[in-house]
Amino acid sequence: MNELIQKIEQWASDRNIIKGSKPIDQAMKLFSEFGELADNVGKGRDCRDDIGDIFVVLTVIAKQVNHSLTQLNFDALQWAEGDSKELVLILNNTLSELVGYAHNANFFHIGLFKRSINTLNAIACNHKTTLKECVQVAYDDIKERRGVLVNGVFIKESDPAYASIESNCE
Repeated sequence: MNELIQKIEQWASDRNIIKGSKPIDQAMKLFSEFGELADNVGKGRDCRDDIGDIFVVLTVIAKQVNHSLTQLNFDALQWAEGDSKELVLILNNTLSELVGYAHNANFFHIGLFKRSINTLNAIACNHKTTLKECVQVAYDDIKERRGVLVNGVFIKESDPAYASIESNCE
């Protein structure tokens, strides 16, 4: 996991996401990804990419507030009880608490990240996969992704908004 985390951190650094955006900007992305997870869990669809995408954004936020998820012991993740829909509700509460501090990085604590990741791990297990597989799926999806940072938000080349951004820059 640590190698994947370091690759994600480097990917985000290379695209200026860590220093070029703020935790509150990433919080918007986090809830976008959370919505996709909730939708796919509710509909019984594959959610590996969604779990991984949330992990990617948590990795970026952690780095922005001078933490690294490499600090966590992934072999000691605690099991969260419940079915996936219940776990999504728990994750919502945990992520809300975490991003509630987005305006003040001094209040971020690695424990908030750990609680979120424990819940992501439990959702992954309920879907007969592992957290590591989910993170790998997400990383494989983004590793070659290019785009631009606009107002703290990364706009990928495949986004329809990208063309208008590029034409405004010329």
